[in-house]
Amino acid sequence: MPTSDPVGTALWSIGAGATTGAAVMSAGVLVVRLLQTRDPHLSVDVSAQILTTSVFVGLVAAVATGWLRTRAVPDPWRRGVTAAVAVFGAALVAVVATAADTIAGWQGLAAYLTLLFAAVVFTHRQAARAAQR
Repeated sequence: MPTSDPVGTALWSIGAGATTGAAVMSAGVLVVRLLQTRDPHLSVDVSAQILTTSVFVGLVAAVATGWLRTRAVPDPWRRGVTAAVAVFGAALVAVVATAADTIAGWQGLAAYLTLLFAAVVFTHRQAARAAQR
């Protein structure tokens, strides 16, 4: 069933995709930081694999969320654009994890991740609400 609010659906879906992707990427950074606190000599290869995997999964999550949240929009081109913009948003929002890590270490990352999870819930609810209009 098409939505009567395609713009609101697209905007909230971009937010949902961006926050979901950024949360996955930031969680990967937090895992590496926690492992580094337990083992200061953590292999660079292990860290790189964790970070690479979390970035890849985060980008896929952003695309999938942007695409699936806009299923009420009948035009696949608009759905694809929404998914693509969600990827860029996820990358931008995930960069803030660097500041959180620099300022407060793993505790700052954990606090930022908590805020991201709250934003994920909020944006998903708003996207669903906009799609039902």
